[in-house]
Amino acid sequence: MIKISPSEKQFLIDGIKQNMRTDGRSRLDYRAFTVETGLVAQTNGSARVKLANNTDVLVGVKVEIGDPDPDFPDQGRLEVRVECSPSASPEFEGRGAEEMNAILSAMLRNMLQNARTVDWASLCISPGKQCWIVYVDCLVLDSAGNLFDALSIATKSALFNTKVPKIEVMETSSGQTEIEVSDDPSDFTRLSTASIPISVTLAKVGSRYIVDPTIEEELCMESRVTIAINSKGNICSIQKGGVSSGINPSEFNKMLQHARKIGLVLLKELDALLDKEENNDTSTKIGFAR
Repeated sequence: MIKISPSEKQFLIDGIKQNMRTDGRSRLDYRAFTVETGLVAQTNGSARVKLANNTDVLVGVKVEIGDPDPDFPDQGRLEVRVECSPSASPEFEGRGAEEMNAILSAMLRNMLQNARTVDWASLCISPGKQCWIVYVDCLVLDSAGNLFDALSIATKSALFNTKVPKIEVMETSSGQTEIEVSDDPSDFTRLSTASIPISVTLAKVGSRYIVDPTIEEELCMESRVTIAINSKGNICSIQKGGVSSGINPSEFNKMLQHARKIGLVLLKELDALLDKEENNDTSTKIGFAR
């Protein structure tokens, strides 16, 4: 279990109050991060994100043909799994990772299952019979704070990188449906990821709130708000956490405004980076200051 001494905690709180964090950032500065795509050959799409070369996550996406969800027979299916490597942080040793795995998986699933983020109907092959199942598998390689945002950025990038094989649906003389999947690697379609959001996490430490908290800052926080923002500036989801969930309404509105502003800047830079993937220029550091 990661611990921090009372003197270290007070030092962090005092620095944040003076708008000077231990890594040199101000309260609303986001760490620079790198994004790499197409790293895992056994997947249909993949991406790796590092926040300041500290927090390190890898996401792989596989697509397979299977049965649709009975509650949504005319849509594709989504399966999300997050695994925190025991070597990523002392808090993940033993059974310590199970709760965090569940929290992170639920957050990503809720963010992606929204009908406005992905056109799930386009992944239906035969209503009530067959559809594309999108498996999103995430691995936390190193944890230095703000796993929520890192995973959301990596997931959006991996889904952008995903290549869905083209198929041909044929009706047999007996009325059955046969599906022929193209074995040509260059014969594929891509998922529409324009509306997929990323999350921006703000943590309240002492009497102030900060964006993109480090692991030490998370140990000092009283509450946390993770806000999913899409490219139109819409808030897609809000998740609260931390020791205390109470936030002053006026302060909460300011946090939403800052999250929207920061999210839009990040998304613009990320979308520009992902567009370069077509030219195989897939490793770039991005990030910004207030």
